[in-house]
Amino acid sequence: MRLTASLSTLLALAASLTACSGDDPPPTASESGSDSGDGDETSGETAGETSGETAEPGNPFAEVVEQGLGDYLGTIEPSEVIEDGIATHYLFDPADGPMCLRGGSYWVSARSGTQDSADLVIYQQGGGACWSDLCTAFESVGQPGIPEAGMLNRAIPENVFADWNAVYLPYCDGSLFTGDVEIDDDDDGEIDRFHHGLINLSAGLDVAHDAFPDAKRIVLAGSSAGSYGVHLSNMLVRTLWPDAELIIVADCGVGIGKPGDFEFVPGLLEEWNALRLFPDSCDDCVTDHITNLPSWQLDRDPNMRFAAIASYDDAVIGGVFLGLGAGEYEQAMTAELAKLSSQHPDRYHRFLFDSSLHTTISSDSSTPGIPGLTATYDATFVDGTSVADWLGLLIEDPAGFGDRIE
Repeated sequence: MRLTASLSTLLALAASLTACSGDDPPPTASESGSDSGDGDETSGETAGETSGETAEPGNPFAEVVEQGLGDYLGTIEPSEVIEDGIATHYLFDPADGPMCLRGGSYWVSARSGTQDSADLVIYQQGGGACWSDLCTAFESVGQPGIPEAGMLNRAIPENVFADWNAVYLPYCDGSLFTGDVEIDDDDDGEIDRFHHGLINLSAGLDVAHDAFPDAKRIVLAGSSAGSYGVHLSNMLVRTLWPDAELIIVADCGVGIGKPGDFEFVPGLLEEWNALRLFPDSCDDCVTDHITNLPSWQLDRDPNMRFAAIASYDDAVIGGVFLGLGAGEYEQAMTAELAKLSSQHPDRYHRFLFDSSLHTTISSDSSTPGIPGLTATYDATFVDGTSVADWLGLLIEDPAGFGDRIE
């Protein structure tokens, strides 16, 4: 039976990813006051005015780093570091650049796994998106901490990541971890939207590299907005860890835009000052989707793999944010991911399930998120294999790994 999500639950949107307990639910567009049309924009005038680290020789993504993706690497230090016996929390002063959508402070948390482990999971939280026509996104990050939920839950027996080092990047700026712009929506001379996603991401990855510089195997995972974000952030991860095995887990944010609308995705990226972060040498990396970008990356990075997870009728992505009709999201998503799989059959794999639910790796059977909206890491199955089992095969038994398509 196909599982469905009610409209009222969808519009709650706070469940687009399990958040730390202190997170506020995101506002609706009418509450945010950010849907008043084009505003005044100021880009590149925040922290990190000077160029950050240059790409290492041989970096397959040096082109994009030099276009601006690496501008903030190595430029921002935490204002405070707090140890709580479980994790280390790195707090940032908004005056230094990292901040949330309405100017609030930002933090990143890290915890060590098994002693001397060379395995690292970097997790990018989800939580909506914000642009001039629709603003439904997390606007704050709550109290510092790594949620014991989904693939970060160390108590799940089948969780292959339970003993890994972990770094948690919360999401609160509405730009899919890509924005680098400040916008005055109502032309009153005061900034209404701080899209500092690239700054937040860079500060978080610097924390991760400082804490675990010798990681040999890295899983970069994201759900929803964080999943869209990993399509770009993987190139920064590769810049910082040039020799590591890099596995991308994109959960219910697999790069789909509005089919046939070749202005929507570029328009969002332009509004967030993020279009410049896509490679100039890739003429078709930004179309009505961004699904050609992973193919371009896989062509250049032989030590990268992708694991894409999606439901056929994701009512949050397909319905709330893309406004697609019945079957449109499924048709576009299955076609685009089939193309990627055919181009890279050994390094791009799919877990596709028949549902309208949204996200899987952010909650589990003991922390189920919001029923009717989120699926679960250990209890979402295709052909008897759960998401947790599937990712376990990816890590521990590559010969048994492969597509799971319902």
